[in-house]
Amino acid sequence: MEYLDEVLRIFYVSNLQLLIFSISRKENLSRAVEHEANGNRRAAYECYQKAVDISPSVAYDLIQVLKKENVSYVVAPYEADAQMTYLALNNHVDAVITEDSDLIAFGCPRIIYKMDKFGQGVEFKSALLQYNKDLNLEGFTQMMLLEMCIFSGCDYLQSLPGMGLKKAHALMKKFKNHQNVIKHLKYNNIEFTPLYEESFRRAILTFRHQRVYDPVGEEIVHLSEPVDSTDEDLDFLGPYPFSLISYK
Repeated sequence: MEYLDEVLRIFYVSNLQLLIFSISRKENLSRAVEHEANGNRRAAYECYQKAVDISPSVAYDLIQVLKKENVSYVVAPYEADAQMTYLALNNHVDAVITEDSDLIAFGCPRIIYKMDKFGQGVEFKSALLQYNKDLNLEGFTQMMLLEMCIFSGCDYLQSLPGMGLKKAHALMKKFKNHQNVIKHLKYNNIEFTPLYEESFRRAILTFRHQRVYDPVGEEIVHLSEPVDSTDEDLDFLGPYPFSLISYK
């Protein structure tokens, strides 16, 4: 199984405890279609490869090899992004390898982007965000960063028309939180769908409190514990209780 051998080689890159992959399949599929339409077959082929959906049988085969090679693994009960962030935040892994920018919004402390087969990539560290040159993030809290990401568009809420990352950054830098930004936009006659504000609130909760698996306690927990939503139905964060899938 050549693809398993390749994955295992990547797992042993550098001195990291464990490297975990997250692939934004929808994004890569969209890129592949675009490249193919433009006649760029090589780029299309690469993106189509990244857009492949991993079936349970493929996951099972990989897990058997990981067991044989004594490589630790975790099966995410819901979304891999939240699970990988949890492992990174709790020092179960040193970094996460991905092409998905949502991990920044989740608060993942160390990410490696654009890693090639030689182990070369671009490192992201959340602790160094204030030194970013492209966007001035000095004074930004993690919540401000998260709300900026949601405004610019994410998996849980589409961006408003004309709202890109730079505009979202400028608004958050000036108004500090999403409530003030929305008030400002409404004052300037920007129209919102009836459920936009509630969807925004839920997006925040999903990024901060999605349910994940704790490999130490061997139980389902929140990425971080909700404080102000104890009486709310939080099944959109991942229904609980959850029956763990066995790949033994």
